[in-house]
Amino acid sequence: MSLYKKLFGLAVVLFLTSCGFRPLYLGQGTADSISGNQLVNELSSVFIDEIPNREGQVLRRTLFDRMTPKGEPSSPHHRLSVRLSGPSISQQGVRQDNLATRYVMRYTANYTLTSYPEGKVLLSDKAIARTSYDVQRSPYSTDMAEASIKERIMKSLGEDISLRLSAFLKSYDVTTEPVDE
Repeated sequence: MSLYKKLFGLAVVLFLTSCGFRPLYLGQGTADSISGNQLVNELSSVFIDEIPNREGQVLRRTLFDRMTPKGEPSSPHHRLSVRLSGPSISQQGVRQDNLATRYVMRYTANYTLTSYPEGKVLLSDKAIARTSYDVQRSPYSTDMAEASIKERIMKSLGEDISLRLSAFLKSYDVTTEPVDE
């Protein structure tokens, strides 16, 4: 390995550590974070509420697979509620005869993480996912493309929400939370 590559690698490592970068699933617990094993345990203790409709089922399954792969938690510490809004569909490509050739689909997922069983809101946020698909000559092909896009958007939302919850739980410390007086 050349000297230049070694110096560049060292510079990247120094830059990442100086900006506060910390790996999500690695490291020892410190005063302001939990270790990787503790994070996995915290994610596994999140109960995920039912989400209505087919899209909600796909989203819940993605969240379930990412956060609690060993099954539903027997003694949950947190509860996740997700509310989907959408789809919002808009035309992206329009031919000269005013027929759309491409659509953009967008879903918004508002989610809330609460402590269980106290019900105290710990995190409330929203995730947005959008993608586009082509209109085919066959209506069946267009319907199948739309169904495929919905599933892909739900998986993208599930991965985004689980990553955000992981980052939150990594920095969340139950011993330093404020006490109501």
